[in-house]
Amino acid sequence: MSKKFKSFSGRLTRSLALSVLVIMLLITVLVFIVAAAGFYMFSDDHYYDTMEKTNGDIAMMMSNVEVSADNIIDELSWHLTTPDLVLSTLAYELGTNSHLTGCGIAFLPDYFPKEGRWFEAYALNGEDGIKVSNIGSESHDYFDDEWYLKGIESEKGVWSAPYMDSDGAGTVLCTYSRQVKDPDGKVVGVFGADISFDGLYSLLKETDRKENLMSIWVSMVSQRKKDDRLKLYSFILGPDGRYVVHPDKDRILNGTFYDYSDPSYVEDYNELGDLMRQGKSGVHKAYLDGIHSLVYYAPLMHSGWSMGIAVPSEVQMAPSLFLGTFIIVLILLGLLIVSLLSYFKIKKATKPLMKLAQSAQEVAGGNFDTELPDIKTNDEIRLLRDSFDDMQKSLSKYVSELTETTAQKASIENELYVARSIQMSMLPMIWPAFPDREDLDIYGILKPAKAVGGDLYDFHIKDGKLYFCIGDVSGKGIPASLVMTLAVAMFRTLSQTVEDPSKIVSLISSSMAEHNESMMFVTFFVGYMDIDTGEIKYCNAGHNAPIIVGDGEPRFLNVDSNVPIGVLKDWNYSLQTETLEKGCSLFLYTDGLTEATDIKDQLFGEKAVFETLSVFGKDAAPKEIISKVDEAVGSFVGDAEQSDDLTMMVIKRLDR
Repeated sequence: MSKKFKSFSGRLTRSLALSVLVIMLLITVLVFIVAAAGFYMFSDDHYYDTMEKTNGDIAMMMSNVEVSADNIIDELSWHLTTPDLVLSTLAYELGTNSHLTGCGIAFLPDYFPKEGRWFEAYALNGEDGIKVSNIGSESHDYFDDEWYLKGIESEKGVWSAPYMDSDGAGTVLCTYSRQVKDPDGKVVGVFGADISFDGLYSLLKETDRKENLMSIWVSMVSQRKKDDRLKLYSFILGPDGRYVVHPDKDRILNGTFYDYSDPSYVEDYNELGDLMRQGKSGVHKAYLDGIHSLVYYAPLMHSGWSMGIAVPSEVQMAPSLFLGTFIIVLILLGLLIVSLLSYFKIKKATKPLMKLAQSAQEVAGGNFDTELPDIKTNDEIRLLRDSFDDMQKSLSKYVSELTETTAQKASIENELYVARSIQMSMLPMIWPAFPDREDLDIYGILKPAKAVGGDLYDFHIKDGKLYFCIGDVSGKGIPASLVMTLAVAMFRTLSQTVEDPSKIVSLISSSMAEHNESMMFVTFFVGYMDIDTGEIKYCNAGHNAPIIVGDGEPRFLNVDSNVPIGVLKDWNYSLQTETLEKGCSLFLYTDGLTEATDIKDQLFGEKAVFETLSVFGKDAAPKEIISKVDEAVGSFVGDAEQSDDLTMMVIKRLDR
């Protein structure tokens, strides 16, 4: 049964008669709601949340320092052989951890006999760049410093109280220290990672600035009494009661929290200090700097420190003082509303129609999810609203389906991007690969034809030999990238224990052939070069023959063809030998180079490769060779789409 139709004008007339009574009732209810709930939970929740956020920010800052310190210690443990190596390692690590003010390692007495009893290698991140030096001396006897004494006993690391570092950074620091062990597990000294006191000071100062700026009560009270002490502030205490951070920097390293108590209120003041030092959390009344305050406090993670926010009592009471005024204004506002009742009621009665018109404009502008006004009356406006709602649902459904299709496409593209990042991260990408070596240089690039590809290369040094490989998986895209990942992983694993390249190839091929239902294969070239003699032992599995560059005209390396890996499980792969003369380079590549095509489908070819390589002598660097070849093939291909993955790697035996 349909509802009885009611006239819009009739509803408007009847509603006006009830308006005066309803408006006064609403004012009364609103006053009670505001009085009961307006400010009751404001202070405690807000300041606890502020402390929790700041605590998290400081914990993140300190955690970053600890993680950086642990990583640097792991790296340092392998570079403890000479003072110069220690200093250079510190400089490098500080350069990659710019959030540290400085870092250093203080060795046990006479660790380096030629350096004397004291050797404290220290790297400082200053305005002029990173500087490293030995700051240990008789005048700077670090063996009695707090950070050294705690650190030499700690495997997990400890934080020091603030101190003035006059010999290193020349400023107030906090130090995270931890013992350092050599590869045999023997403690050799203490590593310290320094952060400037200014960093913690700035973090809390910014917290105070925001709180004082956002709190209308702080602003009103401090301006009315012209007293900045009525603004709230944050501070941090150490476990010994000394200030770690305070707005008054003169209190840092100058006495303890208890030294600034007022004799008339010392009991509550000292109780607050005790609670904070014990790692408690809560709120406590205290008389701070001549102001009665409520102090919200909680322990800081990692450090043994405690943070407090001091809120003047007048600021805390301000909401209640303003509430009375608010109620009076509210009542006056109610009377004003009654006097203007007729005008506003008519406007209110027509408001649904106004909202519906606004919603129609939003939909016309393309926002199909615009919420329509809720029309509870059964009149002309309701009929119009329902018709418009049906149209909106149809449009929203169409847009939703279109959006879902677009999102699915974007998701696939994003997954391919992540897969490419993972694939590239498995290959050596840091150049120079061996910056400390003067007898070897190597460089390589990989350009997949799609988001992910099947080309691969890898290398590492073991027992004075450079093990290397290059390969090309049949096909392209995701299937090829999975096989490529498997091949790289097996090469890295086997080359750690198996010396013979032909044996490595045989084991990889057997494993892949056993579970190769998709019949994918990999052309593969594996070898190792004795870095001292230049002797190369290698095994080729159906891959393009490498080219020797720098020894006169470029020439192919003599290779047996063999079958690609993953085809035949029991194939007997052959081992071959060649010697790379000093100054010469070995150029390895995949068929994506020789089979690169231009817009006319013409191949780049081996002839073009040899012509490009023929200009290089023994003075050519691997990166220069690859750059020139890449430039040549790019110029040849032009605007044509890349048809296959392209990988190149050059190994050069330096004449030193």
